Amino acid sequence: MYQNKYRFILGNFRCTIFRDLMWKYKAQDYFINANQQELQEEMDKFQLNPDHISSPFIAILLQNGDKNILIDTGAGYSDEPLVFRGNSFELKGKLVHLLQEEGIEKEDITDVIITHFHLDHIGGIYSDKAKLNFPNAKFHLPKDEWNFWHSSKSDSQIPLFKWFVENKVTPLKEEYLNLIEGELTDILPGIKAVTAPGHTPGQIALIIGNADEPLLYISDAFLHPIHIERINWRTNYDFDHEKATKTREKLLDLANSENMLVNGFHFNFPGLGHVSRKGPAWRWEYIKKS
Repeated sequence: MYQNKYRFILGNFRCTIFRDLMWKYKAQDYFINANQQELQEEMDKFQLNPDHISSPFIAILLQNGDKNILIDTGAGYSDEPLVFRGNSFELKGKLVHLLQEEGIEKEDITDVIITHFHLDHIGGIYSDKAKLNFPNAKFHLPKDEWNFWHSSKSDSQIPLFKWFVENKVTPLKEEYLNLIEGELTDILPGIKAVTAPGHTPGQIALIIGNADEPLLYISDAFLHPIHIERINWRTNYDFDHEKATKTREKLLDLANSENMLVNGFHFNFPGLGHVSRKGPAWRWEYIKKS
């Protein structure tokens, strides 16, 4: 049985990480340029089946006073499978149900921050009936991401990904939008955006909390802790590997220098841990869950 919620205090925020659903990936897509012997060593170290690497899709709720801030929205929920170009996809995200278990209705969400526009982060913005799930929220989105997906530059992207943007993000132009720009930008009190391109052109990471106990939410800059320890290993899911590698280096330096707690979207739930450096090598260590 998978754990679906993890609660802790983060600065002035009550923080809850929700497991929206579980997915699986293959090593051949996650680590496409890895030396086979070194890959096997990492598979053994992390006790992974290369044909079935389990991965959660998550969302984070930050609560402070009358603010209920949601970071990313999971893949969404649909009663019927999504059929796209002859392929069928089961999307049974639990986020809305898990929020309700915490006494949070969809109308209670005051702000939604989206780190980038891949389907596992934007799928829960609208319901399968095209109804806005969080009707009272202000939506904070990276401007570079919005501009890319709404230009001809995105024409070569996976058609399913484009469908999700067109149906889950584009309609927000009629809603209350805040397009985030700048290298390091205040979004809300206690939350800063950090540019983190590479996985997608406009992805952002987030610094959450105060100077005494900051958390760095890395979104998909790293898809697995192995990408921390093998920083140059490529994934099929990154738009620009060179930029992704520079982003990885920047975020690791930031987390290490500021002694930040780190949260990875696709890491073992709840995805919390610390990075450290020994010589040229980086290391990841999960926190012990209380």
